Order: sequence, then C-alpha cells, then structure tokens
Amino acid sequence: MEKMEVEMDDVQNSKDSIQTQLEESLNRLKPLEDGQLVDGSVIAVTDEYVFIDIGYKSEGKIPVSEFAGDLPKAGDLVTVVLIRKDGRNGPEVSKAKADAKQMWKDVRKAFDEKTAVDGTIEKVVKGGFEVALGGDIHAFLPISQSDSQKVEKPESLLGTKGKFYIERLYSDNKANVVVNRRRYLEEQMNGARDKFFAETQIGDSVKGVVKSFTSFAGDEPRLF
Repeated sequence: MEKMEVEMDDVQNSKDSIQTQLEESLNRLKPLEDGQLVDGSVIAVTDEYVFIDIGYKSEGKIPVSEFAGDLPKAGDLVTVVLIRKDGRNGPEVSKAKADAKQMWKDVRKAFDEKTAVDGTIEKVVKGGFEVALGGDIHAFLPISQSDSQKVEKPESLLGTKGKFYIERLYSDNKANVVVNRRRYLEEQMNGARDKFFAETQIGDSVKGVVKSFTSFAGDEPRLF
C-alpha cells in the first residue's frame, strides 16, 4: 500500500511539473508588445551590459548603469520594459523605465492610502527641495514642510533619507509630485511622546537633552 501511495505521489508530481512547464511555455509564446513589462532571465553580465533573455529571437541588453551598482547574476529574473521589439541590435529593453513604472504604481497607492514613501533630499531649489523617490521620479518638497523645526540652512538637509507623504500627484493634467516630510516627523514625535507619558510615572528619573534657552517676564532664564 505504501509503495502504491509513493508511486501515485510521483505521478502527481510529474503531472504538476509538466503543467508548470506547459504554462511557462505558453507564457513565452504570448506576443510581445512595445511598452509592456516583461520578466527576463539574465544570461550574461559584462563590464558594460547585462544581457537579458525575454523569450524573443535575440536577447536584449541593458547598460549596467541602470542597475545602480546592484548588478544581477546569470539566472536572475529581472523585470524590464520592452521599448522596441525590433531594434537595430535586437530588442531594446530598459530596467530603469520598468522601475519607474513600478514606482509610479507605488506612489499612486501611497497617495490613495495616505501612507509614506521613501525618498532622498537631493537638491535645493526655489522655495524648497527636490526629492528623489526612485525610478527617475522626483518630487518638490516645500521648505516649510521639510522639517519639524524651522530650517535655517537648507543645505544641511541635502542627502537626508527618510519618509515622505505624497501631498499632490498632478496639477494641470501633468505629473507634479509634492511631498511632505514635516507631517511624518511630527507623527513620529507625537507617537514617541505618547509612549513616553504612558510608560513614565511621576517620580521616575529620566534623561533629557537641552534644546534651547528661553526666559519669561519676571523670571530667571529657564532651560527647555
């Protein structure tokens, strides 16, 4: 009986394997269209290019610069955008454009669900900063929304990585991303404050950091 059950399991596993191979073959037979996202297999990596098999008559190649130093290895799966099936030197594909498409989906989802996205403050511009969100997407960060405190020296925030809320995606029917870092920071501080008062009892010894000096009429200067 046990031998029969093992044989039946082997037959079922074989059927599953054949079904999987058949599905993969059918997927590769689907006609490729310019502009679509395609999963390709890395077949070679050189100093200049990453060569991708997307199931077409020849492989595509992507400049290594599009991988931002995080190069794949042979056999890895990479999602790319098929720019043109019949380019001069084979299919033209791009990982950067695929990343941008996926990032736009993530940004739109974050905007709709009111969640924060990762970004890096890269440049000081008029009225604020330019923030890189990834996938070639850049957003405007008003200086008034860039920190929880007044920003005296804008250059001090350059290179800062953190979380940002998406305040706006479009205006005048054009992509126009505006982000807010201050709201996220204030939420974190409020959460930390609430946790502190919930866990700290009167009489407990705590450590603090002097943030500023101030004075009140009729009183000596006090520390805050």
